[in-house]
Amino acid sequence: MVESVMDTSAASDDTRRWERLLQWLKNVHGMDTGPDGLLVECKEVEGAGRGLIARNPCPPSSTLFTIPAKALVNVNTLAAVYPTEQCKLSATQMISLHLLLHRPASEKNSLDPLFGPYISTIPRDFASHPLTWSLEQRLTGIIVPQGRLLTLLPPSVSAALTALNRRFSGDWSVICNYMRENVSVLALSTSRQDIQAERLESPDDELMRDYLWAWLNVNTRCIYYRIRPQSKSDPDNMTLCPILDFANHHWGRTQIVPVIDSDIWAVPPGRKAGDDFQFLSTADGTIQEGQELYLQYGHHSNRTLMTEYGFVNRFTTDAVASGQFSAEVDVQDIMEALFLRRGGSMNTLLRTILEDEGYWGDYTLHSSPSPAHPSYRLISALRLYHALENWHDRELDDSELTDVVDKWRDVLNGQAFSISDSNETMWRGTLLDMCEDIAQRAREALMRCEGVAPEKMGWWGWAVGNIGTLWQEELEVAQAVACSVRAGEEF
Repeated sequence: MVESVMDTSAASDDTRRWERLLQWLKNVHGMDTGPDGLLVECKEVEGAGRGLIARNPCPPSSTLFTIPAKALVNVNTLAAVYPTEQCKLSATQMISLHLLLHRPASEKNSLDPLFGPYISTIPRDFASHPLTWSLEQRLTGIIVPQGRLLTLLPPSVSAALTALNRRFSGDWSVICNYMRENVSVLALSTSRQDIQAERLESPDDELMRDYLWAWLNVNTRCIYYRIRPQSKSDPDNMTLCPILDFANHHWGRTQIVPVIDSDIWAVPPGRKAGDDFQFLSTADGTIQEGQELYLQYGHHSNRTLMTEYGFVNRFTTDAVASGQFSAEVDVQDIMEALFLRRGGSMNTLLRTILEDEGYWGDYTLHSSPSPAHPSYRLISALRLYHALENWHDRELDDSELTDVVDKWRDVLNGQAFSISDSNETMWRGTLLDMCEDIAQRAREALMRCEGVAPEKMGWWGWAVGNIGTLWQEELEVAQAVACSVRAGEEF
């Protein structure tokens, strides 16, 4: 996903690693890697690093490849290596621990006896990922160049990055505790012979950076795979999968369909937990020889893609206007600021009511389906905000509060169209003000992005472009929703 500037020697290294991966899959795990069993190959893709390319024409619903279960990296294939009697590890923690212990040194291959040829093919660093910027800022204690990028992020992305940071730090704490209690696993390491149990009381920064590399590989490359037969939603139902993770993301299409026992993909259950992992081409057309095959990484907003994966979906204004690209803006920070202006007691009351009814948070604006519109959750919160407007200067008695909230609930339950005509007018006016504020701050942020001085890191301009895309999305969605409000559109 990151733009690639690769010299010939690096490209040849990647070719050798791909060939070594196929040999390992064939000779160790018995995978059919011939022209009939593996219909894709890894090649350089301009502007996107590596990608999966069709070796031959693929009719609809062709089996593109099947990865043997023992070649997957998950809690099943690692269970015998990492004892969990005293300290249970989640799938993310166990897989990232294994990668930490077997990270390839520099441009060399991983020496892991279990999955070395595969680990050698995964990304070597995540310098362009926002979580890396955040960690570098924290570890150095000074303003690093990446810190400038953090200050450019939209508030919703900064909030999501803070939550991601908490997840990473929590997993890192568990891993340190696990290694202290299971010292024997340290001897397995093929990359960090200097890990000592006593040093884990206060781990060094480089070890934490190594773990971030491992953790981000898991967070960005794992795919749903049924591990636990008791539950489709168990968080351990995930795996790293050779070959598949060369596939690039595309927001508008996917040509690779996993055959798994799950209702999250549009295919019938056809596999049992722990089976070989089969991948089909889509049923809606033939894939041509030389065509790149994409895997859509879920229907995520750009906010989520930037936070979790470190890239965004680029789009055009025409794609947004036509509805081809569905743009979205999170306005949680604006709503919280709006509530705070009411004062402490009213802010608390508003939040309590919304939380009790399950309507606190997840407030968004959307460009499609047409007309551009606020989410129903946002409309509902604004209706309540204005329903209580006349009482922000005094306390409500219980009967008054009950009457106001009951009218609001009637709208939620479909028993009334609105609280009142004046309430509708007020919340729509507040929404319009909100859109104008968002558009203005987006314009100012885009100007700041244009003024960012270049750095020598090869990914820098690409990352600034990603941030600019986030702000452009806020601008276009805010303008579109404002147009809908002015036109009197019903939401």
